[in-house]
Amino acid sequence: MGDYCTDSQLIAACLAGDGAAWSCLVERYQRLVYSIALRQGLTAEDADDVFQAVFVILLGKLDTCRDHERLGSWLTTITRREAWRVLRERARHEGAADEDVLAEYPAAEPLPEATLQQMEEQHLIRQAMARLSERCRRLLLRLFYAPETPSYADIARDLGMPAGSIGPTRARCLERLKALLRAS
Repeated sequence: MGDYCTDSQLIAACLAGDGAAWSCLVERYQRLVYSIALRQGLTAEDADDVFQAVFVILLGKLDTCRDHERLGSWLTTITRREAWRVLRERARHEGAADEDVLAEYPAAEPLPEATLQQMEEQHLIRQAMARLSERCRRLLLRLFYAPETPSYADIARDLGMPAGSIGPTRARCLERLKALLRAS
């Protein structure tokens, strides 16, 4: 994800006109924005529209963003508002009243605080994983994100490393991940 470890660094580079920084910012937050739109009850096509609208809003307001380290929370709020707007427009188009929209789409209610917290934590973990070395990232993905838990022999074969080094390497990679998360 480039040399932009913090959102503040990334925003500063975007404001300086760095196109790669903008691409990195979109990549960093695309899953968060898209998943929130879907959780609000939108179709994939509507979620795409919300995704585009959110990043257009961000582009227009990036220079007024005061707390750069709260960018994820700000994007969460904007995404929910845009999702509600799309739901209201859909209801108007279909001839329903706004009240009918809220009854038909209960997911349009604000997400519980615990769910938002979990989504932000998952986003921070994805960011930290992206900053790990390729070897650590591949190992942790195989150990913790594989649909079925692979054997050490399978992992060793897939990653080209001795099976006996998987445990110690895993421990070092997890320590590095913890350090990155503490620094976030």
